Amino acid sequence: MYKNLTSLTARKKDVFLREVFERDGITARTERRCLYFIKDVMHLDQPDDFKKWAAKQGEISIINKRQFHIFKRHNDLLGEDRLICKMLGNVYVIVDNTVYTITFLQSFKIFFSKKVPA
Repeated sequence: MYKNLTSLTARKKDVFLREVFERDGITARTERRCLYFIKDVMHLDQPDDFKKWAAKQGEISIINKRQFHIFKRHNDLLGEDRLICKMLGNVYVIVDNTVYTITFLQSFKIFFSKKVPA
């Protein structure tokens, strides 16, 4: 199943993909999601404006540092394994004299389950 959702303001993009496979009594489900939205738009009129903007970004770079997390869970009773990877960060795009700050969240999830005898 594939979904591509855009908000009414067109400042947000959400792409989601899910796949399910079953083989030898084991079900594997994967989910991929990419969420992007425009956080800020800065129009630069003068060449010095870019230097000021870049200096400001250097000061707050610790706050906007990319984050990467991996979660893993194993459950013998339920016969399940889960692996979740998430990445959060910002990307800067410059078009003409305008700087767009785009925030993104990307996630990848894998779930394995097997039929446990009763």
